[in-house]
Amino acid sequence: MKKLYTFMLVSILGTTTIFAQGLGIGLDYMILSGTMIEDADGVSKKHDGEDVSGSSAVLNLNYTHNLSEKLDLVGSLGYGMGFGLVPMKANLSYGISSSLSAKLGMGLYMITDDSYDPKAVTVGEDEWKGSSNEFGLNFGINYQVNNLNLGLGYDM
Repeated sequence: MKKLYTFMLVSILGTTTIFAQGLGIGLDYMILSGTMIEDADGVSKKHDGEDVSGSSAVLNLNYTHNLSEKLDLVGSLGYGMGFGLVPMKANLSYGISSSLSAKLGMGLYMITDDSYDPKAVTVGEDEWKGSSNEFGLNFGINYQVNNLNLGLGYDM
């Protein structure tokens, strides 16, 4: 039994140190638009008598896997504070220079905010309710200064 616990401990510590180089944390700021915060007429949605927040700070955990000298695969999982959402993204990052890179990717955005109400659509006799999980594409550019990565991106 002691050998089993020792093996489990070594396995866990060994695998976490292998991937430690590629792990990182980040803070994003998202400005939201569309049906998440407005109705069809462009009027701001209200929740509990207040306008729904049109922005959200997102704390995320990411992992970078090198594919080649200039190309990386970056996966991230975040948590939105403000407007509740959980973005899960996978991006390809291409190094233009030692401090400048461009990214292109896709993501799944799980909307957890109470104010979000997916629309229902009736087709013939069938009624379909929308999902609170949204698929999207994203692109952007990153500039690295020492250990700080500054980025500008667009998620759709």
